[in-house]
Amino acid sequence: MNVATTYKLANAYITSNPIPVKESVMWSRLRQGKKKNLLASVRRGVYMPVEVDNKFIIGCNAVQDGVLAYHSALEYYLLQTQEFNEMYIHSTQNFRPFEYLGENYSCKKLKFLNNVVEINDSSGYALRVTSISQTLVDCMYNINLAGGIEELMYALAECPADGIVEEELLHCLELYDNKSLWQRAGFLFSIFSKKLHLSDDFFRKCKMAMGNNQSYIINPYFCNSFDKEWNLCIPDNLQAQIIVL
Repeated sequence: MNVATTYKLANAYITSNPIPVKESVMWSRLRQGKKKNLLASVRRGVYMPVEVDNKFIIGCNAVQDGVLAYHSALEYYLLQTQEFNEMYIHSTQNFRPFEYLGENYSCKKLKFLNNVVEINDSSGYALRVTSISQTLVDCMYNINLAGGIEELMYALAECPADGIVEEELLHCLELYDNKSLWQRAGFLFSIFSKKLHLSDDFFRKCKMAMGNNQSYIINPYFCNSFDKEWNLCIPDNLQAQIIVL
């Protein structure tokens, strides 16, 4: 969000009838709002009302076209076991990491955006987050940004059956165009296929796209078991987690 847009929302918070003003006046009012403890400087050039303390709202609006991604999206959907103080934000522009109200915000670019979920907050600020379908595929592509394989497994186990769309999963996988990702997705979704109501055709397409190469679900150092169906090396303890879930 640029300074002018930020000011418009902040000014609307201070007065019920905001009017256009010159840039010099805008900066003056921003400083006055901060001095009166009505506005807070979130990062350089970005101000928000002090009462806005929702980290998801802040993350989406403190940067240009911000969208919650990876583990931050899982957390928004309550599909996580841990709450990080690190917010992962996709933005159309790179930004330096910043800290506000005890949360660290960092830029984590996505390869694409598909069917972004947008919710308008009562304060006038929009919340944008990747859909559950894209979030799961993004997290399978970069499991570290999902919080690790355990967090990802939990997200899949807790994902509501109506939370994902099979066609959207396939579309996101096609956009990534990564054979190893097709393997990981096929393997992980197959564990929860009945719960998520995924069709045989979905897994047929995964197998057609994955190729013949052997791959690793995470760092090879931790992979000491092998799944023949998906030609995928996995950790031994992953099998134990599957049983528990």
